[in-house]
Amino acid sequence: MARKSAQFKIALPAALAASLLLSACAAGTAPAENDTAVDEAAIVEEIRQMLPESILEKNTISVVTDPSQAPYEFVDDDDNIVGINPDLAAEVAAVLGVKLEWARADFGGLITGVTTKRYDMMSEAMWDTEQRQEQIDFVDNLVSANNIVVAEGNPEGIKDLPDLCGKDVSTLEGSMMVELFEEYQPKCGGNPINVLIAPTTADQLLWLSTGRAVATIANPIVTEFGLEQGSARGIEVVPGEGYLRNNYGWGFHKDNTELRDAVAAAIQHLIETGVYDEVMDKWKVSDNSRLDQVEINSEPVK
Repeated sequence: MARKSAQFKIALPAALAASLLLSACAAGTAPAENDTAVDEAAIVEEIRQMLPESILEKNTISVVTDPSQAPYEFVDDDDNIVGINPDLAAEVAAVLGVKLEWARADFGGLITGVTTKRYDMMSEAMWDTEQRQEQIDFVDNLVSANNIVVAEGNPEGIKDLPDLCGKDVSTLEGSMMVELFEEYQPKCGGNPINVLIAPTTADQLLWLSTGRAVATIANPIVTEFGLEQGSARGIEVVPGEGYLRNNYGWGFHKDNTELRDAVAAAIQHLIETGVYDEVMDKWKVSDNSRLDQVEINSEPVK
């Protein structure tokens, strides 16, 4: 998908640029939904002052997520939201000196939660696409590609999209995989893919494990983590470069550019100080899934 021309830039003063290289942000822990701790030693004041007055006054950012896509975001045994995005968000909050107030919603309702201003931002493994950019702005912090996933041993011999024609295939509600299948259907002729829409990633993989679907397309990081943790069984990832490689980003109301830019500056600070890589290392995120520079709406910030 073609990318839009750059529309947003963050202008950082020279003093701030120097401080980003010199200031260190101590690694934090994944936030519980009622976490109220603020580590004042980690605050980068110049970045904090980029926040809108409404956020500075309440000193809290309300964040919505669908915690069903481990290891990006999920719930632990104590029902706290944990994972790659919550850990990274905790580090961003430390830089900004704010608290995070977490809320949960189904994946399909996350963008609505931002566009209606019910929440300040969305933290989710969601693709930054031109279609979604018409509704919200994205601060990109990861890269994603998806692979076909099949039953262990690949009994159907599925290797590529043509092999899915005429078969029951699960996918996540609201994901770009739904669009991929719709666009591919004409190539199947009179033998279309039977697309089964799952409400969560866990269901998407469960339907494959139980035989309700013979294949799905999913992020290999999610699939491998599920196999490692035992939440996904009897399935395997089909090797390949993947489909629809794209950025993952957090979402913001298009009127809330100050918060968007402050979060982008905080992530860039974490990249430059090595804290970003510490979070990625913790969750075994591959190098080709990391960004070297923060992006807004899939364009590098200058």
